[in-house]
Amino acid sequence: MNLTVGEKINDLRKRLNISQAGLANGVCSQSELSRIERDQHQPSYITLKGIADKLGVHITYFLADSDSEREDYLNEVWSQLEQARRDRDYVIIKEIVKLEQDNPLFQTQQARRHLMWHKAILQYHIDKDFKAAINTLKDCLSLSSFDRFSAEINIQVLCSLGIMFRLEGDLLEAKNYHEQAYDLINEITNLKDKRIIAKVRFNLAKVYTDLNELDKSLEVCKHGLAYCREQEDLFAFADFHYQIGHNLIKKGQTDKGIKYWEKAKFLFELQGKTQLAEIIEHDIETFQEHEWV
Repeated sequence: MNLTVGEKINDLRKRLNISQAGLANGVCSQSELSRIERDQHQPSYITLKGIADKLGVHITYFLADSDSEREDYLNEVWSQLEQARRDRDYVIIKEIVKLEQDNPLFQTQQARRHLMWHKAILQYHIDKDFKAAINTLKDCLSLSSFDRFSAEINIQVLCSLGIMFRLEGDLLEAKNYHEQAYDLINEITNLKDKRIIAKVRFNLAKVYTDLNELDKSLEVCKHGLAYCREQEDLFAFADFHYQIGHNLIKKGQTDKGIKYWEKAKFLFELQGKTQLAEIIEHDIETFQEHEWV
């Protein structure tokens, strides 16, 4: 008979003669651990890893017998990586990639490619090795297969290639990769991660602005705003407003552009992103002072 995650934790804890309070210390509350052991609460990736570390086993020890639990674990890892990317928390990304790269659960092509993508992010942002990061991303693309999951990773990888080339100042290469990603999101109708559509459009719009292809950028931004409204999702909504304002100001439509910046500032404040709102406020004040002079 296969044991549940909670039963395995309870069994190993008792065999090691560790109290609930002792195991929970520094990981979670004792009441949470009690609920986990009784299978009344699903532990997060971070909590389960903390429990595994204190019990001296790999986290997959608790998942060996159940397909659903393995699937839950994989989804939790992807969720943790997504949050770390948004927070630009490269320390967490590095920890997860190092922990999971030899994990048997991550040897499928899809999982390996997902980890390769994050390895490239680390190579660029931590190791400062642009060439190695680009090679890793291109290797990741070469392993692609013809299914929806591969297509989603392809879009993410193409975006990362575009972002890295843009940061390195190679705008034409950045444009090439972002346009490839843009073509893919228009071809695929059943993407699991809907926010990637807004992300692709915003990144392409920024490159068009950098290349002074302002009308193209405005067109992509307007499609992005329409998509955000359709999805009723504020993700990237403020960013599109800011980029539209940037384009309009570059086109000489100053008053209209600043109104878009003010909308972007309000939207960032609404989302609690006060630092971004302050940056926009500074941009508005700086630009207006320059204009008055």
